[in-house]
Amino acid sequence: MQARFVKDFAIALIVILLVAYAVRLYTVNHKTRVVPEQSKHTEKAVSDTLLGIIKSIETSIQDRKNFVFSNIRDPLRQGNIIKDRFDLEKEYAEMIRNTFRPTGTYIDQETGKRMVNIDYLGRIYTGGVNDVIEGRRITWIDEQNIGIYYGGPHTLAVQRIPPKPDFSKEETISNLQNW
Repeated sequence: MQARFVKDFAIALIVILLVAYAVRLYTVNHKTRVVPEQSKHTEKAVSDTLLGIIKSIETSIQDRKNFVFSNIRDPLRQGNIIKDRFDLEKEYAEMIRNTFRPTGTYIDQETGKRMVNIDYLGRIYTGGVNDVIEGRRITWIDEQNIGIYYGGPHTLAVQRIPPKPDFSKEETISNLQNW
């Protein structure tokens, strides 16, 4: 009979242990459900230096999103940009064309007023005092100078076309900007 009591004791002990483990598993599972997914200390988990680096990267990304390129050159053209003789002559011609340049003054025989010839954007304009040429008002005319008003008073000297520089191969300009 003693074997039977030992057998019943072992079965009772196993059942008690299973119930104890089930209760323990239930309480641990219930405690983990109460813990939130994100802790209130997650921001403090990163060091201050690393957090500063992360914020600077985020601001850099935002700056790049809002940046507008205003370059007239082709960004796909990689490497050194070399201006040869043809490019330099083209820049000189554009500079001359875009210069508001008085070319000469004279006295009109019919009216007796002093007039001025102005070369601008490939056209030659003739005007007198208080005339408006391409948004510039002529305020006074002298033999060698004229006064204009364009965002403020300015004095322009009567001048010929500037001499064309020598664009030999030795004077080519290399611009070492990478895009």
